[in-house]
Amino acid sequence: MNSPIKKDDYSGTMSLISLILRRDRIILPVLILFLALVFISIAAIFVYTYSEAVLREGLVLQIRSNPASVAFLGSILDSSVGGLVAWRSAVIGPILVALMSIFLMIRHTRSEERKGRLELLNSTAVGRQALLTSALITTCGANILLGTIIVISFIGLGLPWEGSVATGLAMALFGCLLAAITGVAVQLTESSSDARYITITVLIAFLLIRMVGWDDGQIVWLSWFSPIGWVHHIGAFAGEEWWIFGLFTIFILGLLFLAYYLSSQRDMGAGILPQREGPARAPSTLTNSLGLAWRLQRGMLFFWIIIFALMGVLLGYNAQTVTNLFIDNPQFMNILTQLGGAADPLDSYITMMLLLLGQVFAIYGILAALKLRSEEVKKHSEFLITNSVSRTRWVFSNMFFALVGPVLVLIAFTLSYSLSYGLISGVEQDILRFVSAALVYTPAIWVMVGIAVALFGLVPRLTSLTWLAMGLFLIINLLVDFLDVNQWVLDISPFTHVPNMLLRDTVGWSLVLVVLVAVFLISIGIVGYGRRDIT
Repeated sequence: MNSPIKKDDYSGTMSLISLILRRDRIILPVLILFLALVFISIAAIFVYTYSEAVLREGLVLQIRSNPASVAFLGSILDSSVGGLVAWRSAVIGPILVALMSIFLMIRHTRSEERKGRLELLNSTAVGRQALLTSALITTCGANILLGTIIVISFIGLGLPWEGSVATGLAMALFGCLLAAITGVAVQLTESSSDARYITITVLIAFLLIRMVGWDDGQIVWLSWFSPIGWVHHIGAFAGEEWWIFGLFTIFILGLLFLAYYLSSQRDMGAGILPQREGPARAPSTLTNSLGLAWRLQRGMLFFWIIIFALMGVLLGYNAQTVTNLFIDNPQFMNILTQLGGAADPLDSYITMMLLLLGQVFAIYGILAALKLRSEEVKKHSEFLITNSVSRTRWVFSNMFFALVGPVLVLIAFTLSYSLSYGLISGVEQDILRFVSAALVYTPAIWVMVGIAVALFGLVPRLTSLTWLAMGLFLIINLLVDFLDVNQWVLDISPFTHVPNMLLRDTVGWSLVLVVLVAVFLISIGIVGYGRRDIT
């Protein structure tokens, strides 16, 4: 074990910050600008589209009369333009800033150790804690800069300064909180992928707790166990609760103390949690490319299946309360009738869940597809391709799990949800019908996989643009209710073409077109990889 933290442990921190900023001179401004544009777009839409009080009151009444919307989006605390902006920002904002923080922290801490760069740095005048400190300063600085842009933009759009400051500060502190959590995670594990699993698990737990402890339910107290719930409870533009920022600060400082303590107690390149030793002999499944791909992908696949099976159980448990509120709400039942004839409240609840989770499951497909690039960068694929495995076979082996994995996660979620709801309500469920309604999201997910594979095959250095495309589609689908634009703009997103089968939509030619687009993208990616150099 190492000695306690010393002053010299921080030497060279400023030099490392300069190195990080130089290395991320393109991606960091793009990330901050992209996230800033998301918040600015949300604010601009409400400022210019909902300037009249009668329109805002209609929207507020519609949301408050829909328990499922309250469960997934939170309740609207104030019907002013600022209140609507804060409500919508609290839905997607914390997730986006969290993903940025996780990406930056792992990129500049555990990834540096795994690649051997930290060992070279530590052989110079760089202190032991300098890498962690520089990553934290850079990541928190990016969040603070984003928060500042949000504040200035909101005030520039004519929103009250108090609510603008509260929104910007909430996003900045939530990003810093996830940076601190990631700082702890990278001390616990030896690999960047394990650290990523830990932080993503924590983020999903925060989101799940926030959804279960929905505001108009009887377990609202549960949302206080989630920092995402704190963002909503701050009440920007609705009589701000400034003391909650102190809660953020206390937890951030506590996590930072833990991260530095754990860092001082481990060896370089190692983690606090012991690494499990592998078997003395490799299993027979590793003698082929598909078996090797399974070995690389199975951890993430099991992780997603378990997480979303648990999520299905919890949401199914809460569904009875939600559907009862639907039935007791004549106004919302009229909306259901307009949407799908004699639509059942339970069908509406599941449809709203799938609208959101279908896009979340696409993240799994992207992560699995990007394993191709990860293995290439690590030079692992080179050893296989130069021997008996063809390029096409290697790509297909990894892509198989990117295509099939999301389907398995969808099925696990739908089955656990149906069984949980059936046990709680005592009502027999048509499980096959629910599973079918979930599986229609598969072609849209495959398009996202296709984008990742196409970029990998044609321009491998730009595979990260897949996340930009995912963000664009997410924005289109989240803001579709508030955008008065041509249909072709909405049709850019593959998720726009997914039918709501439970609300009596039928599978049309548009879904077939989505499948063809996915096949085309995957095909050009495979062909491109077969013709390019290994980088």
